[in-house]
Amino acid sequence: SEFDEIPLGAASVAQVHRAVLTPKYGGPKEVAIKIQRPSIESKLMGDIANLKALAKPLQNVEGIPLDYYTVFAELENSLQDEFNFVAEAAAMDRIYQTMSTNMDGTPCNPPLVIPRTVPGLVSK
Repeated sequence: SEFDEIPLGAASVAQVHRAVLTPKYGGPKEVAIKIQRPSIESKLMGDIANLKALAKPLQNVEGIPLDYYTVFAELENSLQDEFNFVAEAAAMDRIYQTMSTNMDGTPCNPPLVIPRTVPGLVSK
């Protein structure tokens, strides 16, 4: 029912906005909405592909202290996770379940505040 257009925070891949859910989704309830920047995945992955192409011929050049191709390949792999909000939400849910269950399997209050996802409102 509410959405603040000014983000609470922003980074290279996404930004976070404050909102209030409608009754249809369990509201009124204040939530944080993470929104991926348009076309950011293709832009960043294209940039990394270009960097890898430039770094590939330098892999065996004497005097270059670092294998930049491998560095950019690792960056490419780690960024894939940053773009997948569904996987991120699943990981958050697993962390919540782990932190809210004692070792004997009984429920407990988590020692940390762990964000909860809203079923049906998470997408890539």
